[in-house]
Amino acid sequence: KFSLVLNSPKYSPLSKIKNNNPLSHRKSASPMTKPLNWLLFMSVVSSISKRPLQVAQGLKVAVLGSGIAGSTAARELAERGTQVTVFEVGFGIGGRTSTRITRDNDRYQFDHGAQYIGKPKTTEFGTALMIWEQGGYVKEWKGRFATVSDGVVTHDEPGKPHYVGYPGMHSICRNLLHHENIRVVTQTRACATHLENNNESGSFRWSIASHKNKKKALGEFDWLVASDRLSATDNRADLRNAPLPEFKSRVKNIANVPSLTLMVAFERPLELPLDGIQFQGGSSGALGWAARDTSKPGRERSDGRECWVVQSEPKKAQSILDSIKKKEKNFEKRRDLVREEAKDILLDDFISAVSKLSATDSAIPNVCSAVGHRWSAAFPIPTQEAETDDDNYFERQQNFVACGDYMGKYTGRIEGAYLSGKAAAATILKYASINQNEAK
Repeated sequence: KFSLVLNSPKYSPLSKIKNNNPLSHRKSASPMTKPLNWLLFMSVVSSISKRPLQVAQGLKVAVLGSGIAGSTAARELAERGTQVTVFEVGFGIGGRTSTRITRDNDRYQFDHGAQYIGKPKTTEFGTALMIWEQGGYVKEWKGRFATVSDGVVTHDEPGKPHYVGYPGMHSICRNLLHHENIRVVTQTRACATHLENNNESGSFRWSIASHKNKKKALGEFDWLVASDRLSATDNRADLRNAPLPEFKSRVKNIANVPSLTLMVAFERPLELPLDGIQFQGGSSGALGWAARDTSKPGRERSDGRECWVVQSEPKKAQSILDSIKKKEKNFEKRRDLVREEAKDILLDDFISAVSKLSATDSAIPNVCSAVGHRWSAAFPIPTQEAETDDDNYFERQQNFVACGDYMGKYTGRIEGAYLSGKAAAATILKYASINQNEAK
């Protein structure tokens, strides 16, 4: 039922689900029936018991974006009784942890964004990761990993953890958003407008409308959370009419590491003794990373075919994008051209690399499917200001909070996104309580 609900392009009727525990349908969910280790359990209890008892009942919050940051913020708020609506412009949820599945009978599956979660750097995220794993929607990817630099293969040290969502990277956000106080709206670009002092309490509110569907009203909310920084850029309508000049100015200063992706399926497995390969040194063309997606837990196929995700090296990706920009000025045509170039260049370079690294002299299997993709804001390069600030951005007078993996100390990581989303929720709960007290 959960997957059907979240695949709906309309409002997901999650409020009709009586049990608000996203893990209750799993036998392994309860820490009593399948306990975590004692220290983990006590840390969770301690964390919950220390939460301030702000009154969040009746509070309505809109979240733009369903990636890790947005989903974490939504779940934290929902657990406190807040009514949350998450707006996602894509077909599915997850942001860079989304999973691409082809819309044909073959149903090829690709983790085309974030590839895995490494060893946690904070106790807070480490605890969350262990809970996710215990819940059954994160598992360890026990693959064979190596770095290839100028043709030299260096295998990773044994014991280095690689965690992935199960059965897809999007499973993490799916479970976070599975709550009776959360509604999910997909395939909708939500545009926010500020409504000042339009209710009895005199507080600020936000009005959300659809960008394309004749500006259809999608609701009014007490707070707005932007988890996608591109929402504030000039070419996006999300926050175009929102009075947030300081935030928009700040976002403009954040550059991106360009990233192109190839999703390719082969007729049979490659004769390659590696499942995850980091390419360095520049001798592998545009290649930066390649993963045998079929080797990850939950991605196994019964037809003998094999799926790979190949990602670009930043400098080569930038060179490709610059070349295309000179040739094509029209945005839509340029976007399509980028996808085609990403597919062709990365596929050629990957097949060349496989031929050199293969354990046998067997011919490369036929390609069954190949698709290119560009991530517009895949890996942020934050300013020094963003690196030293808190994990979220806050404007109290506007009832606005921003979060994402471009804030805090762990930029570009799932961990950074999680910590930012959690901090955003804490900010709203804190100041919503203060606002209520001041109104009295």
